[in-house]
Amino acid sequence: MLDAQAQTTPPQPPQPEAIDLARDVLDQGQGDYSDINTLDTALATLLVHYPEAPVAAAGADGLLVAMPASVPLQRNPVLQARTGMELVSPEDRGRLLAGWDKVLTTGAARCQVHPASNPDVEVTCSWFDVRETHGVIVVVLVPADGADSPIPQVPESPPVVSRFVRISKDDAGIIVGIDRAVTQILGWSAEEMEGHRSTEFVHPDDRALSIDSWLEMLASPGIGRRLRLRHRHRDGSWMWFEVTNNNLLDDPDYRCVVCEMVDISEEMAREQLLGRLAETVPVGLFQVDADRHIVYTNDRLHQILGVEQATTVETQLATVVERDHAALERALNDVLEQGEDADIEVELKLPPSGTLRFCTISLRALTHGDGTISGAIACVADVTDSTRMREELKKRATFDELTGCYNRPSIMDALAASVASGQRRGERAVMFIDLDRFKEVNDREGHAAGDALLRIVAEGLRSVVRADDLVGRIGGDEFLVVCPEIGGTEQAMELAGRIAQALREQVCLATVRTAPQLQASIGVAWSSGDSVGADTLVAQADNAMYESKRERNGRPKLATAVPEIAA
Repeated sequence: MLDAQAQTTPPQPPQPEAIDLARDVLDQGQGDYSDINTLDTALATLLVHYPEAPVAAAGADGLLVAMPASVPLQRNPVLQARTGMELVSPEDRGRLLAGWDKVLTTGAARCQVHPASNPDVEVTCSWFDVRETHGVIVVVLVPADGADSPIPQVPESPPVVSRFVRISKDDAGIIVGIDRAVTQILGWSAEEMEGHRSTEFVHPDDRALSIDSWLEMLASPGIGRRLRLRHRHRDGSWMWFEVTNNNLLDDPDYRCVVCEMVDISEEMAREQLLGRLAETVPVGLFQVDADRHIVYTNDRLHQILGVEQATTVETQLATVVERDHAALERALNDVLEQGEDADIEVELKLPPSGTLRFCTISLRALTHGDGTISGAIACVADVTDSTRMREELKKRATFDELTGCYNRPSIMDALAASVASGQRRGERAVMFIDLDRFKEVNDREGHAAGDALLRIVAEGLRSVVRADDLVGRIGGDEFLVVCPEIGGTEQAMELAGRIAQALREQVCLATVRTAPQLQASIGVAWSSGDSVGADTLVAQADNAMYESKRERNGRPKLATAVPEIAA
């Protein structure tokens, strides 16, 4: 503590030989100046010679710390930052590292740099390792040209506030010391914190976690595990910190627990914002790490999947039906192993009712700074309504709405595909069916009765034909049956006979007062290979159907390939 006389007496300017000594120490080339007394003298000389020069103090780890009161500052402003790297232009950081390595080796060093706040000004960083007397390494920014004039005035920039703080505690968790950054960030002075238990400044909801971590740390000397805790600011607000308690109670240099804290309030605010956004979007979200462990889910995901948050991605997606498991596994492998985007549609079976739903899963890779894959983010959307609408549109484009049979375009496409396949020599039959006396039902009973009759006929046809046969309605009361791999004409005519017999049976309709005896005219065409096209086969069967109609006996007729028809 300086007495009143010392505080009011201005420092005497150093003698020229003292200035030369300080410069020689920094050059480390004109003598051996490595002893602590010489370093102290050189530092004090430089501070007196440049009373306005900015200064900073650093620990052995390179992080800037509070300037000790023992350092004989004049009017020197103390720079605030987490590391010296934040104070210089990016292109000068290599020089700064070289200077740092030298001061740790020789005790003193200097290098030319440009301040980050004003890159046009060049200054000299003069380092002094005075840890033996002051506990820190001191850096002084002096004029680069070595002139005796004060350092050029640098435009002030907003102060850089450190995000890194240290608090020392005893084995009972009582705070025994804090650094300056604690006061800067949290507002508490050393007098207000020292002597108090650290949990007094921790959010009530986080105290149980803090105590568990503390007990775990006491049982294992060394670096403790990191955890996130809220700490109370002096104004009553709460700030988030990433906290690591290091058990150095047995270390003779410390004899305490060193608590290292990083201010993560901004990150937590952004995380909270993203979390709130994730809860408002109408899709499910989940994050998975490279080991397929679930990191995050939103509420909408659980509503879609019918599963609460799980630990692994397989358990989270447990309601995906078994037939889609292979596609899901391929998609996960693509994104987690190759980093390739994957988009799939899967079906879900939701508990407990077994309701079937459809969803799309879009997977995108997440990477570390070095490009390695750290996991993936997935977007899950319920597309049940759109999928069912798509299926409905597909159904309407494929099937006749009244009878459920294939419509004309789709039955003709199926026949063309059968002809083109050539499978088993492509033996197939086509049966053209026209209902007799159908107009009588429509005229007497109305179109509703006629429609009911068509539905009954369609159902009858589907009940008689084989499993692989296709029944189509090609217009009015005309139906087409496509029979792939039928064998020969004998088998085709046997099936046509069964169809005719089924349609001759009495059909009772509630809307028909006197049900007619149903009868159908059936024409059969047969082909082998792909020499006869689909249109030609239908034309041959149509021609044979008219022969059956002229005979009026309801017996199927086999088509004869008429040259002009074939042409």
